[in-house]
Amino acid sequence: MGAMWEKLRTLKFGIRSRIVIAAIFFAIALTATAVGTVTLRLDQGEAEDRANELQDQFDRINDPVFIFGNNFALTLGMFVPAFGPIWGCFVLFQTGTVVAILGIAEGMPPVLLLFALMFTPIFWMEFGVYAVAMAQSTILLLQILRHSGKKEAVRTCIVITACALVLLAAALIEWGMINMVTPQILS
Repeated sequence: MGAMWEKLRTLKFGIRSRIVIAAIFFAIALTATAVGTVTLRLDQGEAEDRANELQDQFDRINDPVFIFGNNFALTLGMFVPAFGPIWGCFVLFQTGTVVAILGIAEGMPPVLLLFALMFTPIFWMEFGVYAVAMAQSTILLLQILRHSGKKEAVRTCIVITACALVLLAAALIEWGMINMVTPQILS
């Protein structure tokens, strides 16, 4: 335990180590989503019912301000030291179950739908933000334990601002994509 504490005490959090930690959390985020996607078991009828409920909700919230607010609120929870990564994994697991519902309802393998989502800019923007938030949560916790929390709290505020800007751009892109695709589906 003493050697581990000494390693923690001397660990530097430069840009390179922050990128590595964020990349690790990106992999964790993707894994949590994939687990939610592959573990949900529904028959076609039940999936269609749940997808219709989701579609009703989507129709009511087709607003970039709502999309941004919802994603930003979830992300803020991911910044909380110790709690953030747990919250993030829960949120992303639930995201995976939504992907599974939509995939099953459309008669598509859910994993294929998740894979298709990876080709959208929204996926990379949102998952990148979630990974950065969970990484920053972990770094902030470690800095607090090292009695260097004040400086890291300032950095965290800067990172939160940057994440908010990325999520705002993602919300506008998502809203635009929804409104570009929806009229074609309805016609």
